[in-house]
Parts: sequence; C-alpha cells; structure tokens
Amino acid sequence: MPCDRSDEAGSVILLTLMFILIITGMGLIATQTSIFEIKISENACRYCEECAGAEAALNDAIIKFRQQATVNTYDICRLLNDTRYNDYRNAVYVNDSPQIYPGMTGSLAKIEIRRIVKRETHLDCSDDGVDSGCDICDLSDQANDVPSLNHRYYAGSIDKRRFAITATAYKRNSQRLSTTWVQKGISLPAEPDTDIF
Repeated sequence: MPCDRSDEAGSVILLTLMFILIITGMGLIATQTSIFEIKISENACRYCEECAGAEAALNDAIIKFRQQATVNTYDICRLLNDTRYNDYRNAVYVNDSPQIYPGMTGSLAKIEIRRIVKRETHLDCSDDGVDSGCDICDLSDQANDVPSLNHRYYAGSIDKRRFAITATAYKRNSQRLSTTWVQKGISLPAEPDTDIF
C-alpha cells in the first residue's frame, strides 16, 4: 500500500523557517551586544583622554605656578599678595590651560587656582537668596571643595602659603566641561614630596 505524504509536505519548510528565525535572532542579539561593547569602549577611551588632558594641564599649572610664571600664562600676583588681596575670595585664578588637543584649537582643561585659608562663612552664590554653601562664586564646586587650611606664619611673616590647583577637562571638539577633573594642594615655597593633598 503506497504511503500518502501530502500532509507532511510543509513540515520541512516550517522547520527551515523556524531555524532561520532562530539564527536571525541570535545574529541581532550579537549585533546589539557588539554595539553596546563599542559604546563602552568609546566612553572608556574618552574618559582616559579627558583624564590625561586634565593631568597634563594640572602638571603644567603646578610647574608654572611654582616658578611664579609671568602674567601671560599664570597670573599669580593676586594669589601671592596677602597684603593687597587679603580676602581669599579675590585670590583666585581661572583660565584655560595653554595646552590644546592635537589638531584642534580647543584647550585641554580649565585651570582654577585658589588660596587655601580657614573659612568660617559661606557666600550666597544663587539667585534665589538661599545659601548654596559656595565659598567663591567664580569657582567650580570641586575647586571650592578643598580642605580649609591656614597659611603657615613664622616670625611675623608668611613661611608657607597653601594653594589648591584644579584642572577640569574639556570635552574633545567642544568648549563644554566634562565631569573629569583632577586636583592638587601645594605649598609655596615648594616643599618636595610634601603636597597637601
């Protein structure tokens, strides 16, 4: 008696389509995973680049500041002159770092240098009259958030002045600040291997 296979004619096509559908789904999942991993790598690369830029700007600022560089690079007279600028809120330096991204015109980082002193009051930096806790309204939060320390005095004159230098990286191809920043506390005259923080 001959077998009638007419009812099985579509089963091979159905199994083939299901197999193709499963393989397509696995391919889409692999593609999405690859795209996600590429984005993670791009973010890690961008963070490393911004961190390196902020470090380079910070190191340059420290060197120039310790050498008491000229007004064209780091104007430090406001920071060092305790008699003329006795209010620490006037003793700040804010400017772009002279280093630039290769092939670009934008600066690597924003430099903020401030005198560190004992502070007991806070300024109102907001428009609504609520005390925001800022110490110097022209500075970023990270530049304001430094240990509160006195200058060291010896025999009536200043022996060591204490300063905080903050470098906040700019995003590549942009003049927007990133969230990557580095900071160092130093003393002048320089004390080798004894940075404050």
